[in-house]
Amino acid sequence: MALSAHRGRGPGKVFGLLAAAFALSVVVIALLGEFGLPDRVTAVLVIMITVVVYAVMGVVARTLSLSDFYVAGRTVSAGFNGMATAAAMLASAGFLGIAGAFYAGETAGLALSVGWAGGLTLLAIAVAPYYRKSGAVTLPDFLAVRFGNPLVRILGIVVLLACSLPLLAAAIVVAGRVAGASLHIDPTTAVAAVCMVLLLSSLFGGMRGVTLAAGAQAIVILIGVVTPALVYSLQLYGLPIPQLTYGDAMAQNALADAASLTVFSTGGFPDGGLDGFNLFALALSIVAGVVCLPHVLARSGTTRGIADARLSAGWALLVVAVVASTAPAFAAFAKSAILAEVVGTELADLPAWFFDYGADGLVRVCGDAITTVAAISTACGASAVVNGLAPGDVAIAAEVVMLGFADITGLPYVLTALIAAAVLAAALGTAGAVAMALGASAGHDFYTMLVNRRAPAGRRLFIARLFLILFVAAGGWLAASAPEDALAIAFAAPSLAAAGFFPAVILGIWWRRTTFRGAALGMIAGFGVTAAYVLMLRAGSIEPLPIVGLTDGLSAAAAAIFGVPIGLAVTVVVSLLGAAPSDARIAVVDAIRRPSPDPVLEDHAV
Repeated sequence: MALSAHRGRGPGKVFGLLAAAFALSVVVIALLGEFGLPDRVTAVLVIMITVVVYAVMGVVARTLSLSDFYVAGRTVSAGFNGMATAAAMLASAGFLGIAGAFYAGETAGLALSVGWAGGLTLLAIAVAPYYRKSGAVTLPDFLAVRFGNPLVRILGIVVLLACSLPLLAAAIVVAGRVAGASLHIDPTTAVAAVCMVLLLSSLFGGMRGVTLAAGAQAIVILIGVVTPALVYSLQLYGLPIPQLTYGDAMAQNALADAASLTVFSTGGFPDGGLDGFNLFALALSIVAGVVCLPHVLARSGTTRGIADARLSAGWALLVVAVVASTAPAFAAFAKSAILAEVVGTELADLPAWFFDYGADGLVRVCGDAITTVAAISTACGASAVVNGLAPGDVAIAAEVVMLGFADITGLPYVLTALIAAAVLAAALGTAGAVAMALGASAGHDFYTMLVNRRAPAGRRLFIARLFLILFVAAGGWLAASAPEDALAIAFAAPSLAAAGFFPAVILGIWWRRTTFRGAALGMIAGFGVTAAYVLMLRAGSIEPLPIVGLTDGLSAAAAAIFGVPIGLAVTVVVSLLGAAPSDARIAVVDAIRRPSPDPVLEDHAV
């Protein structure tokens, strides 16, 4: 299947038909549900339809071409690539937690939204076109093209591995949990199934297969996020535009002490418990991280040309904007439903979902997980029996705001399954892109460029696929053995990527005086300090760093606020103290920034 826009009306029509077919399938399943189709079968049908499509696309896209495998032949149109970029960057845990962040407080969700939007904007303006112009295959490859030294490539591989492997494991964790809960399978089997789908969608076609699957995943994400909020908005206010109606819900919630409703964190999902400085630092860290996350930036190398690389970031921003603008509607509508159906309601009349999620530890009443009315009476005392629950008595897990939205608001169960499919699509989209970034870097940067430059194309493809299998297996093992650690470190991945890559990438493009020694030492300093802080916090060796007058403790997810300045300072100072770059290096910088269709060096994907 051609991916170019020029042959690309094919893919456009195919994905238009795919969206229509998926929507029609959901409608048919919903109608069957009205005639008695069990909820369990409904969930299996909705989930399996999407998963089979991803796997089939990956197999159909099989290729023996290095260019197709690494960069999808550099023929992906801007709009299609933007959809794939959005699917890759809606890092599954952040996507699942953003509605919970808005539920906890508008500023928490706003930090995530601003970070995503700002990162894509900066990517489009300052990095994507120049990355595409370089002809690089991976981010370490770009640094090697710019600085002409293998040390920078080696450091790039290390940073890429450190920030990408936890992201891969975390995405598999989320996908496994959603698949396990929806399909009623045990966690180990769910993780194994997710890994199998990942391999089917990426192993045979490489970036080509991942791109096709990501386009389908973006469609599922949009339908799965927008439809439930749209239906509830229409049902409640008569207007099918939740972005315009959730303000009324927020106003009503404010009159009913909705601020006392809280969320809590499970396994690393954000619960909004950050002060103002941490939220500011988190937003900046995500901005810098989105620019430098290897699996996001790699998508800029798949477009037909420089202009398309910039435009694709704009299309990705549009998809992300739809998701981010719908998340506060999820939060406001969920609060309205809880205030109406849970708060002040006689305990015997509490909705079934309240106890179902309580049995999984995802709802707490008066600080305790609950499964029965008797448990509520014990936890809250006689006042709850007489007056019902107060807003401050009720807390839900951050991810339930999105995953449980249809249950909370009383919508048909098929919409619960649809939301689960959207979350699964986001998780698989991130996991596929990250696995591809890891496999491409190991195959191209490590094996081809450092070990055996003369290897024939067939061997290079075999090695890249072997590394891809190994990384997916490693991600699955981490997801099964240390899921909480994977999620916690994954939330810091944008900070790790920003601290390690941002100074070298930005200064490498925009400051001709940057030397390879400055870039290398800046990467070591920025990434080293940030990684040490994140790991020591996770291990409990230190307390969050207080900053006098600003915060009592800096979150690991916001650590780029000091990691990036350290990296920038070291890069600038070392570059100024050393010899100026050679004329050849200056020529490379000028060529990267010169607006012409030809790559700076030979296409490394060939």
